[in-house]
Amino acid sequence: MNDIERLSENLKSRINQYADEKRKLWFENYIKHNTKYRGVTTPQITTTLKSWYKDESVDTLPQNQQLELALSFFAEEYAEDKLAGILLFQHYLYKKFDYQELLLRFEEIFSNGYIYDWSVCDWLCTRVLRHMIKANGMKCAKAISKWNTAENVWQARCSVVAFTNLTKDNTYYELIRQSSTVLIKREDRFAKTAVGWILREISKVDKQIVIDFISEHAMYFSRESLENAIKYFEKSEKQGLRDWVRKVIGTISVNFGNSYTLNSSRHSPCAVSYEKS
Repeated sequence: MNDIERLSENLKSRINQYADEKRKLWFENYIKHNTKYRGVTTPQITTTLKSWYKDESVDTLPQNQQLELALSFFAEEYAEDKLAGILLFQHYLYKKFDYQELLLRFEEIFSNGYIYDWSVCDWLCTRVLRHMIKANGMKCAKAISKWNTAENVWQARCSVVAFTNLTKDNTYYELIRQSSTVLIKREDRFAKTAVGWILREISKVDKQIVIDFISEHAMYFSRESLENAIKYFEKSEKQGLRDWVRKVIGTISVNFGNSYTLNSSRHSPCAVSYEKS
């Protein structure tokens, strides 16, 4: 057993001490995707990771070994182990490496099928990718946005979700718009829900941007993604947008997660606007 394998087994053993069967079943029922859980909470994993990192003097390893160690956790079957890898990058590693190198290695993770549910995908986005964008700016943001055309839906989802905590100013709005335009047209549920999520966050700052996007791409929204996008609108505004979508689209599927279906040629530019008080 080499150093990486020994350290990995040691951390997994420590995490497993907090395994809880009831919590495991709840997680697996909620997340779906056949994802396996130990039943350990994120705070427990974080505390355990930090103690292990200190006890094992992980920071004294050559940097290439630290990188391989962190990446090795993504290949594990339990979600908590994958999160341990993500937390290693978040707390200790993402600043030590060139963002281009890290993105290439993350692309390998997707290619190998190590991320296959929304939870682990979104952990990577919100705990690592967004920090990489904040640290490296537009060049990193553009590189992540290019993932919007990835065949792997989880990698494509990252091109939007990585920006969910970066919407307080408009620096990245054009990149977000470009990626959202690609993802909303995909049939994958979790491509569409990524767009609903980012629009929901943007609506806290500028509702008109959300209205304009829905206006242009209404026929591609699922009911789920639309409701998410307009979550923070006033009740009357929500109803106005729903009514407008029904008018534009013609008929609307009432099945959860199904796309609105264009039933005629009545699709026309949106006349809805938001007047700030």
